Amino acid sequence: MKKFLVLRLLILKNKLKDIRHHSLLKIIVVWLMIVGLFAGTFYVPLRAFLFLLSLGNIGVVVIDRLLYLLFMGLFVMLVFSNCIIFYSTAYQAKETAFLYTLPVKYTSIFIIKFFDSAILSSWAFLCFLIPIISAYAWVRHLDWFFYFALVVFFIPFAMIACAIGCLLTVFIVRFIPPKIYRFLALIVGLVFIFGIAWLLIKGRSAKQTQEEFLFLLTQLIPHFSFTQFVFAPNYWISEGLFKAISLDYKHSIFWWLLLASNALFLGQIAIFSSKRFYYPGWVRSAFWGQMRNFYSGEGFSDKVCKKLVFLKPALRSLVLKDIKTFGRDPVQWSQFTIFFGLLAIYFANLRSLGYENLLPFWKNVVSFLNLAATNLTLASLSVRFVFPQFSLEGRKFWILGLAPLKMKSLLYEKFFLNNIFALTISIPLILLSNFMLKVSALIMLLSVAVVILMAISLISLCIGLGTIFPNFREDNPAQIVSGFGGTLALVLSLFYIAICVGALALPFHLLITEKIDNFLFEKMLWGLALLILIISLSVMFSSIHLGCRALEKMEI
Repeated sequence: MKKFLVLRLLILKNKLKDIRHHSLLKIIVVWLMIVGLFAGTFYVPLRAFLFLLSLGNIGVVVIDRLLYLLFMGLFVMLVFSNCIIFYSTAYQAKETAFLYTLPVKYTSIFIIKFFDSAILSSWAFLCFLIPIISAYAWVRHLDWFFYFALVVFFIPFAMIACAIGCLLTVFIVRFIPPKIYRFLALIVGLVFIFGIAWLLIKGRSAKQTQEEFLFLLTQLIPHFSFTQFVFAPNYWISEGLFKAISLDYKHSIFWWLLLASNALFLGQIAIFSSKRFYYPGWVRSAFWGQMRNFYSGEGFSDKVCKKLVFLKPALRSLVLKDIKTFGRDPVQWSQFTIFFGLLAIYFANLRSLGYENLLPFWKNVVSFLNLAATNLTLASLSVRFVFPQFSLEGRKFWILGLAPLKMKSLLYEKFFLNNIFALTISIPLILLSNFMLKVSALIMLLSVAVVILMAISLISLCIGLGTIFPNFREDNPAQIVSGFGGTLALVLSLFYIAICVGALALPFHLLITEKIDNFLFEKMLWGLALLILIISLSVMFSSIHLGCRALEKMEI
């Protein structure tokens, strides 16, 4: 174990040294993005906390309750993140297969992958948590000791989530046959759909009020009661931090010891379970393709692609290949399900929280924030999965060059296929959000149109840049995205979303705040809508054109 720890430290040291070999533009852009994200993640909660403080004593209560809610959401996301990362590092990574050829105990390999998953899944959440907690500390006038306590409490908190995520992954891979993964995903999807339908039919039983103070008092606080379950880790870390704030160190240490003891207990259970279930599960996952009994028949995807008679046979084969590649990789479709599933759950519960009865100003803010959240999620997943698609063809890309089709047809195939997936997910989400908020027909129509334009533009941008900046030597999508092309795609996507959503929201904001009249509102709205259309079409056609040129010049 000591040698593996030294090896991990050497890898980290070499990665830090490798930063100086990157282009200066990439380093500057990445640091500007980091500073901007930290500033935005600090400013938005700060304004929200100051607004709540202006409500008096009830605002202080709501702010403290929000801390329970924050850590509960963080804990759930950490568990999901560890499930995905542990599966990819402990079962799918080539390093794992290499480690099994060494004279090393299976338990040692599991511990290595356990800590890899804990570190990879936790550092980003900690960076996300620090600016939010800084805004909380700013409002409550807390000193530096609070940040020290946050890090100390976060470590066992994250280890509990890691242990639960790893245990779930080990048992799922060991006992659930891969052939029923999709069946389970279908069942979960149907339950989710029926749950949303039930929420729509049920609506809210309590009568809402237009006043924000009474809204917070009568609706928001009761919804936080589930976050204060005394046997939940989010309750332990919140109570520990509150005791540290009030200088009650005796009880604060008690809550930390409770977190630490549960982290050690669950970690020991995970290690004990790995002795019996980890290696058999890895064998089952690694050699499932060889153990399957293939039959001469057509699956669902084969039958669907066969009906695409308007496509050439070679193009239909490419469509089928991409669909099966996506469906056979749980790491990909599970991330799509988690990110968009969380958005859908949030949108479905907007009416339960009474957001449709907010004052027009806040209702307008929430609707456009939901529009931005949908497009930001789509942009991040597009950069993560769409951008590396050409590079993932790898060194066998020359086989596609021998196929009986033009190279630009390959780009068009990926463009249309990814757009079908993107629009199928994005349009229902924005419709659900607007329906729950009971927005006007004009906002409903414009938001749907903007989502369609932005989805197509984001997909075309990622495909075009992925073709211009391919990396055929790398088979890890995360490494491909971390290059200059992936960084540029992310920056341009965020910049494009900020311009389009900001341009669409501006006239509505000015109208609600009574800074312009209806006549100026209509002129400004349609002028900015035309600007969004021109920018979107420019991004779309220029990305596809430059991608086609890069393919034609590519040496195969």
